Amino acid sequence: MPRTKPSLHGSGVAALRERLFEVTRTNCWPLLEALPVTRFLGESFGISNVSAFRVLNELSDGGHLWRAANGRYFLPEARRMLEKPAPVACLIRKLERWTEVSQEIMHGVDDACGESDRAMLLVHDRVLFRQTDPNAPTAIGSDRNLRQTMEDFLRVHFERIGGVILDELWPDRVLAGFKKQLRSGVVVYRRTKLPFLGSVSADVSGAARLVANHAKQNRFEKISILLPFRGYQPSDEMAHALLAAAKGRLGKPSVATLDSPASLQGLVAGLRKERRRTLLVATEDNAAVAVLDALRQAGIAVPGRVGLVTTMGSRIALDRSMTAAGFDFRLMGAEAARMAIGGPLQHLNLPAAFSPGTTA
Repeated sequence: MPRTKPSLHGSGVAALRERLFEVTRTNCWPLLEALPVTRFLGESFGISNVSAFRVLNELSDGGHLWRAANGRYFLPEARRMLEKPAPVACLIRKLERWTEVSQEIMHGVDDACGESDRAMLLVHDRVLFRQTDPNAPTAIGSDRNLRQTMEDFLRVHFERIGGVILDELWPDRVLAGFKKQLRSGVVVYRRTKLPFLGSVSADVSGAARLVANHAKQNRFEKISILLPFRGYQPSDEMAHALLAAAKGRLGKPSVATLDSPASLQGLVAGLRKERRRTLLVATEDNAAVAVLDALRQAGIAVPGRVGLVTTMGSRIALDRSMTAAGFDFRLMGAEAARMAIGGPLQHLNLPAAFSPGTTA
């Protein structure tokens, strides 16, 4: 622990030099606190500001002090702590609410920050995300609460961050009000219409084409799109892309929302009556797992007359050998962090990859 901070007073240049030598020898100055400015030292030792500056500069040249980029002088040991690049701030949902996708994205962010010797500042927001279980709809805080959260974050951290990564749940209508304050901001896993932000999202059109081609090659006669709930932008974007890709090939797909046990039961009952070969396309992995379990409990073979594909493709699906047209979420996080750190801000769409499984 450092000693009590000494009083820097005396008379003359030699006295100032000796007092500063004593400070550096005994390490009795707070490590992260700058030494007084030249005006203070000049007045305290009865010398000119120029003379005080020369003493500080002499000690800095000799390695006894360190001069920071802002011109202030510190103990030499402060350099390794204060010269580190500014951390990348991640405004995300609470840790215990991280999905498998969230974990993969943050692994990627950590990879990229490690490459650039950047720290990660994790800002877990209680207002942003509330969900009772993986299959329940998300509840996002009011616009007013989210604006207050962002204002509080910027008030505390604005001066010491070097880029911001934003959870896909942050809505554009809230972020639009922070154009001047959000520097190097990147939204991950969804598109944004805000030109001052970057984004790294999934190429939903590419994934939809993979699904449509797979359906045609395997002679499915119908596509049914399954949403976990309405209002989740990555899922909604995928549904729109699937509707466009299937147009003119397999007729207009049906769209079902699986936001309750009754809706899942209704899906299974409808499939019992359906005679066409149907490809179920889940836009979220937890929904895909719930559907697969329900079909097997009902004695409906998958694959067979019914096939199942997920368009997310996290470990939740791949560990169950599910067929997926999904994405590399670790790469998504890494690209978002690299953009936040070094720019330029742009809108990246990561390509989909088809993973043949046992469900379609």
